[in-house]
Amino acid sequence: MSEQRKKILIIDDTPANLRTFGAALASEFSLQIATSGEEGLVLAAKSPPDLILLDIMMSGIDGYETCRRLKADPELHVIPVVFITAMTENDAESAGLELGAADYITKPLNIRIARQRIRNLLERESLRKEVEASRDELQIYKKHLEELVQARTLALSIAEVHAADLEGLAYYDPLTGVPNRRLMVDRLSQSLAKSKRTAKQLAVCYFDLDGFKPVNDELGHDAGDILLCEMTARLRNILREYDTLARVGGDEFVLILCNIEQETECFDILERVLATIRMPFAIKNKTVAVSASVGVTLHPQDEASVGDLLRHADQAMYEAKQTGKNRFAVYAGIHKGL
Repeated sequence: MSEQRKKILIIDDTPANLRTFGAALASEFSLQIATSGEEGLVLAAKSPPDLILLDIMMSGIDGYETCRRLKADPELHVIPVVFITAMTENDAESAGLELGAADYITKPLNIRIARQRIRNLLERESLRKEVEASRDELQIYKKHLEELVQARTLALSIAEVHAADLEGLAYYDPLTGVPNRRLMVDRLSQSLAKSKRTAKQLAVCYFDLDGFKPVNDELGHDAGDILLCEMTARLRNILREYDTLARVGGDEFVLILCNIEQETECFDILERVLATIRMPFAIKNKTVAVSASVGVTLHPQDEASVGDLLRHADQAMYEAKQTGKNRFAVYAGIHKGL
């Protein structure tokens, strides 16, 4: 059976925009059309889409008010909203982001860029659903931002978030400040090319946290956010300046280690990573402990593409989980039985 197509709701009262989006997206996505904010809210409630494209300037209730009502609805607030606007002022962009918008698409429309942004957002939403079923991490982050800043001073300040431009938001995880999947793939591509030029080894590591879900269940998702922020801060302190730590899901991370002379150098770093994550966290007057399961593959021993290197590291991570957790495992394709 073929994979069900993602559903996009387009809310726009401009026929030309509807025709443009329809022609560009209909072959890849299932489309719903609404010509007003009121109609869009009814359609979204009746058949929730995977993503909403929302014009700001409309007759009746405008895009801001439509977004505000979507985010106030407990059944709809997790759906990513992308604003369509001809306004370029930072204040207008900040107003939308404060309401919970995931991104902006500016008019006149660049269909190629718009289509890729939509794909990226849908991919991110799919990852979120896989890791934490119905939770929207960005909404949780926004709700508890002030507490995180005041209590741990690890998250970005509200002023910094407001000052950040859209380019930064597109490449960095808003909770932890580390690169997101998009930037990680770009850096991995560059690192792989450099490894081939310099004949030095490259390690691609995929890991998630053992025991993270009970932290969310017992202490709340704000406690889980604090733990992720503290953990990434610890790891950045022990990693080398040219290594990359990226968050690609709820508690899933990718670590790119460059300029590796010998495999043992990579393994020593991973042991430090495991030990650092095992160190207890003090959260809400409680001591919390988690560990990590890490999968690693190395180039040039694993002469694969960027996508396959990530897939191989992910496979090795599950081997680490199956053999006891709190450890790393090397991709079996290059080291059987290690």
